[in-house]
Amino acid sequence: MKLQFLCGNHRLELERNLSKAMQIWKVGTDTGQFYRDHMLWLEAIPHLGCAFETAEILLSNITIDHRNACERFSDTALLLSSTFKNAIRIADAEDVIWVTINRLEKELSVNLTNTAWINHHLANQYEELKRTLITNQHLIRPTKRHSSNLEPAGLLH
Repeated sequence: MKLQFLCGNHRLELERNLSKAMQIWKVGTDTGQFYRDHMLWLEAIPHLGCAFETAEILLSNITIDHRNACERFSDTALLLSSTFKNAIRIADAEDVIWVTINRLEKELSVNLTNTAWINHHLANQYEELKRTLITNQHLIRPTKRHSSNLEPAGLLH
């Protein structure tokens, strides 16, 4: 599945206009958080998805502070992923995490001077992936109650 929230023309416009991209990221994050605060997961997803893609655009730009861009990208991914999980869209949550891990690993390979903070964000993503996979296991295969052949009355002596 390819996650895509921005149309091609809008993406190109944001790549050219970084101040507008920052504004779009902020509005998308704030609006998505508003809906999350009200547990309106499906309403939050498009706003957070737009913020996530915009954060990736900002991370791709070499003229801005990469440490802040990396943090913005990683944090937005975690927010979007947890929103997908709350909406019981586990596969989408996992996709967001994998997209983020792949992008951060790419950043790690080209940005050798900042490996510590990139690794910090990668660790957060892997932890979220672990939680997502556990959530998926519980949804697919509910935990079985341990049953005993003994009846409660039979436990009394």
